[in-house]
Amino acid sequence: MKLKLGVVAFFFCLMAMLGVLALEDQQEPVPLPVDGAFSIEGKSISTNKVVYAMMQKLCDEKGVTVYKPIVDKDSQIRYPKLNDSKDQKSYLQVPVIGMYYSSGRISPADFDGLRRTGLQIVYQKLPWFLGGFAQFSGTLRAMLTTSLYMIFFICLLVSGSRKLKERVIWRSLGKPIIRFFADSCLPLLVNMGLTLLLALLYSHFRGNGLNTYSSQAFLAILLTNLIIFQVLEQISLLIAYMTIKLEKPVEMIKNKLKGGSLFLIWLVMIGALIFISGQVLKETTQTQVTLKDQIAMLKPWEQVKTWQKLEPIGIQSFDQNGHDSDFRESNKIYTAILEAVKETEFLYLGASGAYVPDGAVDGGFTAQLKSDGISQPEINKRLIYINQAGVKLENAVNQTTYQPVQGKLATIYLPEKYKEAQASVLNTVFKEQFIGTTVTKDEIALQVIPNGQKLFYFNPSGDDRSQPDLLSRLGSRASDEDAILVILDTQLIPVQRGGALASNITNNGLFSPEAVGQIAALSNRLDFAINPVTVYQGVVLNIQSLKHQLVMAKFLQNLMLLILFICVYQYAMTLLASKQSDFVKLLILGRSKVRMAVTALLGLFLVIIGVTAVTVALTGQVILILLALLLGAMIIGASIRSFLLMRRQYTQIVKGELS
Repeated sequence: MKLKLGVVAFFFCLMAMLGVLALEDQQEPVPLPVDGAFSIEGKSISTNKVVYAMMQKLCDEKGVTVYKPIVDKDSQIRYPKLNDSKDQKSYLQVPVIGMYYSSGRISPADFDGLRRTGLQIVYQKLPWFLGGFAQFSGTLRAMLTTSLYMIFFICLLVSGSRKLKERVIWRSLGKPIIRFFADSCLPLLVNMGLTLLLALLYSHFRGNGLNTYSSQAFLAILLTNLIIFQVLEQISLLIAYMTIKLEKPVEMIKNKLKGGSLFLIWLVMIGALIFISGQVLKETTQTQVTLKDQIAMLKPWEQVKTWQKLEPIGIQSFDQNGHDSDFRESNKIYTAILEAVKETEFLYLGASGAYVPDGAVDGGFTAQLKSDGISQPEINKRLIYINQAGVKLENAVNQTTYQPVQGKLATIYLPEKYKEAQASVLNTVFKEQFIGTTVTKDEIALQVIPNGQKLFYFNPSGDDRSQPDLLSRLGSRASDEDAILVILDTQLIPVQRGGALASNITNNGLFSPEAVGQIAALSNRLDFAINPVTVYQGVVLNIQSLKHQLVMAKFLQNLMLLILFICVYQYAMTLLASKQSDFVKLLILGRSKVRMAVTALLGLFLVIIGVTAVTVALTGQVILILLALLLGAMIIGASIRSFLLMRRQYTQIVKGELS
């Protein structure tokens, strides 16, 4: 029992450590000890001061802490507390609309008083209960977690097999085969005790208290592991119960399992370990390649590591029915944003929509495009719009020499391979950017450039090794070659087009700290809010996550190989020991030891050879052949040792005195 409880405690703590790494690799909503968030939109019949006073009263009554993100004059994000009088000056100067983050118990009904002033409030607890799935995020991490569960299950079976004789004796004495408290309740109590202890330790040292998203998410991980561990423990007990029911008690006590049910389970475990080892090795190799690519991509991101994407709040473009409700007001705000940042640095990349994505229904769209002069819409999959500051970044990152033509609203850089499609591309840019304005095609420049020019997409989730998304290469890849680049001069774009382009820039652009500061100052005057997000942090966390997964993969590989060798050795020794009596009789008759050993262990050899062959075919990991050879050598060594032990005890074995 001590062995089993030790195994349970070891693996539970190991899984908890994996959970901590999974949480560390996630980007938290804000760097604050919070567990909820709510947004405020609309126009209030009360003043900002009155609304803030109502929120302060709510905080005091409910005993919660509320933070409001504010961009200060230095373009830095601060999080003043609404229930702290020292921070009152900070938030009274900004509109009440925007995002808020809370710590403590609060319900949507508590905001009814604020809603009666005309504000629209949406509150949601951060989904801490989904934290249990954090340890399954990513292919390699999911495989590591699943593999650890499987290894834990194997260890349960191995430790359980050591008590089979004892359980048979209990049965012969009229006692239950499975003891409810010792076999079920005691491991559960150990797991529950560890859950409580680990949750308290994490909340104290890492989680900043119990009422935080990270602490609650870690608790969800512990509870998930608790449930899975209990299920696996009950399955292992069921297998032990069925083994005793299927085998003859006397033969089990004498190590003569004729039915072989336990050995069959053992073979399945060995085969599973070999297969999982190959899969983990494959995923580890692929992750190492991905990590190398991610680290290579980190250098371009360092150019914009302080830049941020914006989540605008309070700019209403569509009402709840999906109809345009306040187009002029929204257009005015977006145009003002573009005007405010035109002298600052920001990055805008946008994809063309003038083509039919692969697999989509045409519905006459291609015919419509061709009637507009877009004769080759399929090449628009590679058409990318970019602003002037973005071109400077691309030149610095890729050592390219893109330069907008002075006085032109747009400059098209067309790779030589697409030079026959000049008219089609020109018509595409004109239709998408300047239709309905006074702009003519003469105000658009087009230059043919050599093939092979690179373009970095600044896409934090981009992956150049996977197939590009059917809808947009910009949305799925990290970089590209031979893109059709269209440089837009945002300072010369006519006012008729400014609102639509400004909307795209605001919602999809990447802004320098200076630009964020300008937009924040503008938001105080035009009564909207922004929620800046630093994208670079997500890129760094992704690299950190890959490194953590590789460390865990190497540890798991070593642990898995150790258990695999132990399982194979114990299988060979136990099986040969169960056949000692038969072997002695056959040796007296002159039978070959080699032949007897090969015959007895044929199933093990077939499993190792068969599973290795299948795994190599599926994963391409040829090194598994070396693993199979090492396992074969271990089996030979175990056989030699078994026969040496048997030779010293011929007489006792024949008489049946050796059990």
